[in-house]
Amino acid sequence: MVTDVKRRHLRIDGVAVAVAVGAAGFVVLLGYQMLTRLRLFHLNAFDVSIFDQGVWLLSRFQEPFVTVRGLNLFADHSSYIIIPLAPLYWILPYQQTLILLSIALMAIGGPLVYSTARVIGASRTLAAVVAFGYLLHPAVSWNARDSFHPEQFVLPLLLAAFLLFAKNHDVWAVAAVLLSLTAKEDVALITVPFGLFVWWWFHKRRAGITIVVASVAVFLVSFLVLLPSFSPTGELLYNDRYAHLGDGILGIMSGLVANPRVLLGALFDFSNIGYVAALILPLPLALREPRALLMMVPALVANLVSVHSYQAQIYYHYTVYPLVGVVVAAIIAASVATNWSDQARKAAMAVSIVAALAFFPLSGVFAEWNGPLADQEQYQEALALVPPDVSVAAWYRFVPHLAHRTTVYQLPNPWERSNYSAPGLPLPDPDTVEWVVIRRGEDVALSEQLLESGEFEIMYDEGSALVLKRKER
Repeated sequence: MVTDVKRRHLRIDGVAVAVAVGAAGFVVLLGYQMLTRLRLFHLNAFDVSIFDQGVWLLSRFQEPFVTVRGLNLFADHSSYIIIPLAPLYWILPYQQTLILLSIALMAIGGPLVYSTARVIGASRTLAAVVAFGYLLHPAVSWNARDSFHPEQFVLPLLLAAFLLFAKNHDVWAVAAVLLSLTAKEDVALITVPFGLFVWWWFHKRRAGITIVVASVAVFLVSFLVLLPSFSPTGELLYNDRYAHLGDGILGIMSGLVANPRVLLGALFDFSNIGYVAALILPLPLALREPRALLMMVPALVANLVSVHSYQAQIYYHYTVYPLVGVVVAAIIAASVATNWSDQARKAAMAVSIVAALAFFPLSGVFAEWNGPLADQEQYQEALALVPPDVSVAAWYRFVPHLAHRTTVYQLPNPWERSNYSAPGLPLPDPDTVEWVVIRRGEDVALSEQLLESGEFEIMYDEGSALVLKRKER
């Protein structure tokens, strides 16, 4: 006979299965949406083609100089977590691979949230409410829609670390945090407060200090050594976002302290208030744990004081770091609420469900499901003509379909600079471009220039698709 102990071990947690099904549904729905957008030419070269070309080059053991961006992959960002992805392209060398991976990284947070909440004492119901609240969170689905970004590894890795700390698997937990530090140069904005939180909440002093010290070290090495060494100018490339605070990372940090009006102005900006509310309120239980919410402060400040407006919107990958604090706070609150009175517990669940459903219409799931462009078939035919081993310049929505090559430019590059390399540096020689794929009505002046130059012959001209090939010399 099967003993009671064995029966308990064999019993399936139906709620956990429901959360897993919800996460799988997230992958299927967003995956279908994103792959459809790619197929119908609604994905832009930035940023998916940057990482796609970079990983493809690494998988071919070539220098990862990404011609889409005009930079070495590691001059753009210190995203060394990409390197282990290269072998994946030996098996699945498709841009769809990165797109689906990014969606899966966001989806796995649902089961991690549920498991962690259960381990620290939350009831199945409350743990599920928070887990589904996570999956319905607008910023989570918008991250899945924002193509692939290495920062998307940070959220599941830190949630996994939190779960491992809760289970006293400290070595593996620290390893997960250290791995997250390779996702981008600024991950310390969330891992430093995460390490301090681990020290305080779990009373794991050694682990917390290890995380903080490693985070600061990686942050300084990235900004003071690695990024400048790969940069074509020897300087950081995104200083302009914080130029109003100072020069260089240390100047920016000291400028933020010396100019409190900048931060106060950002905090009381109406749109920024809406941004913070949209991050926290879909998981309202997080407000019960303000100490955990403090984890989001450094990353939130960096987003709010930047002049790059995308950083203070829920539609982009810049929300990943603040989300860690919000989600951890909600997980802890679920465990606390489990011990409330029956009436208070039901009220907490009701508020959480209503908030999740109220904010869900802001989700990326409800964003425009783009239909086919007018000349869909012609675009497919035009791209099929381009040989795989030639240098090509193309319309920005054609580039994702042409990125697996050593040289591909987003028009009007390399004839005219557009988000390419660093200001003041010379553009590549346009004479090296062998094929050009144009959508008529885009880059009109350049298209006319190329046609009138006599240097190209027309290989395809149907609908709004135009393919040019450089004539033999």
